[in-house]
Amino acid sequence: SATHTPVECCFNYAKHALRPAVLKNFYETPKECFYPAIVFETKNGKKVCVDPEQPWVTKMVAKLQNNTTPHA
Repeated sequence: SATHTPVECCFNYAKHALRPAVLKNFYETPKECFYPAIVFETKNGKKVCVDPEQPWVTKMVAKLQNNTTPHA
């Protein structure tokens, strides 16, 4: 049987940094994915795959975590 690949997997990464102003949310792709990735959601509904190893990605994730209220 075919191996199940989650729909949320990323196969390539955005090549350039995104502006924090356009970002609304983020999530990590499932562990089953071949490439680890973080997906940024923009305010106009686009989803952008980024490389979690990139320093700008780490900064952006930290910024978004500060902006979102922690779940109790």
